[in-house]
Amino acid sequence: MKKSMLVLLALFLYMLPQTVSAHAVLTASDPGQGDIVTESMDVFTLTFNSDVEDVVETIVTVNGQALATDSAAVDGTTVTVPLAEEMIDGDYEFSYKVISADGHEVGNTVSFTAEGLTSNGESSEQESEDQNEQNTQVNEQEQTAAEKSHEEEDSDSGFIITGLVIIVLLCAAVLFFTYRKRD
Repeated sequence: MKKSMLVLLALFLYMLPQTVSAHAVLTASDPGQGDIVTESMDVFTLTFNSDVEDVVETIVTVNGQALATDSAAVDGTTVTVPLAEEMIDGDYEFSYKVISADGHEVGNTVSFTAEGLTSNGESSEQESEDQNEQNTQVNEQEQTAAEKSHEEEDSDSGFIITGLVIIVLLCAAVLFFTYRKRD
């Protein structure tokens, strides 16, 4: 009977979930989703809610044509992608794939538009203020979405652990009464 107890214990320990790590979630980008860029940029930035281990790929397109970039750099939760050529007016898509700290690959695409780019980067102060306000609003929305996603993951983990505890208690009760009847 001791063997069956050890087998049940081993099976239970095997079934315990490994440490649950959430995938990295994009919390902000510069430029942000749906932004209208009025000044040429030298670098694009992605910010995640947890550390990024590596960048698998980054692709920047404008009007469907690839835009040259230099190698992406990772610094904790921030990924920067330098541009190798000047931006032009058009519709941009910035696609990325990164390896999050939990070892999983995550990716997505940030779409934005560039309008009225000037060669010397001049634009009115009002346009800059409007753009900064739009960036802040989009980044706050992305942050709220990331926090909500993280809360849902935590909630699911709690249900799983509670279910496992109940199963263990039921197994212990069955074993206890089985041993008690034999004595």
